[in-house]
Order: sequence, then C-alpha cells, then structure tokens
Amino acid sequence: MTTPKHDAKPTQKSLVEHAKGIAALPGEKFAELKAFGAEKLDQTMSAFLAALPALRRAGYELREFEIELGITPKIIAHFAPHPASDEDLAAAREALKDNKIGASMLGVLRRAGDVHRRVRVPGFECAHMEIDVGVIPAVRLRYRTDTSGA
Repeated sequence: MTTPKHDAKPTQKSLVEHAKGIAALPGEKFAELKAFGAEKLDQTMSAFLAALPALRRAGYELREFEIELGITPKIIAHFAPHPASDEDLAAAREALKDNKIGASMLGVLRRAGDVHRRVRVPGFECAHMEIDVGVIPAVRLRYRTDTSGA
C-alpha cells in the first residue's frame, strides 16, 4: 500500500517576518546589504545624471530631487514639463537608447504627460511631475491651486 504524496506548499513570509529576518541578520550580512545599496545608488545616480540633458531636450526640466535610502535606494526627481518638438523627443530617445534608467524615465514621463494633458481641474494646475527612479519607476503628478487668477 502506498501513501499519497502531499505537495508541500511554500510558506510565504509576511512583511513583518521579513523585517524581523533582516533585523536578525548578522553584522556581516547587513554590511553586505548596505554595500549593495550604496553600489545601486551610485549606479542609479550615474544613469540619472547622464539622462538629464536628454530629458531636458525632451521637455522635462529637473527642479529638485531627493534621495531615499533603504535596502533598495531610489532617487525622487521633480520635473516641470515644457514644450518640445517631435525632433527633440526623437533625439532624446536616441541619446537614451543605452541608458536603461534614462529611457524608462523618459517613458514614464511621456505617459504622465499624456495624463497631464487630459486631466483638467478648475482652479488647479500641474505643479510638477515627480518620478521615483529605482528598480520600478513610478510617477506622480502634483497639482496645486492655480495662483495666476485666470
């Protein structure tokens, strides 16, 4: 007589369990993670800085940026959109073809620009576009009260 085999389901850790596991890491493992984070930040910052001239040409002027530190650090960049020609956009795409971070930034900024042109809220204007430059880029449009009085 054979006994049926039970497939062992992998148990998924909760966020709290992951955090406790990270907190319990020996000093050397934590130092490894810290070094990895610093290396990722350096790589991301280099690609980010290299992308800025092409992004400016494509119609996105950097106003300020922040750096968020963590296991996976990220740069949070604030851009103000301005008009750019199709030729400028094509040139920016070409300039960013070997810069994955810059190319993905341009992609999400373009998609955000499409949304920005569709969203019209009386009394508000788009103050800036904010993009999280990290493993998975994310973009936010920030609106504030229109102070022009128009």
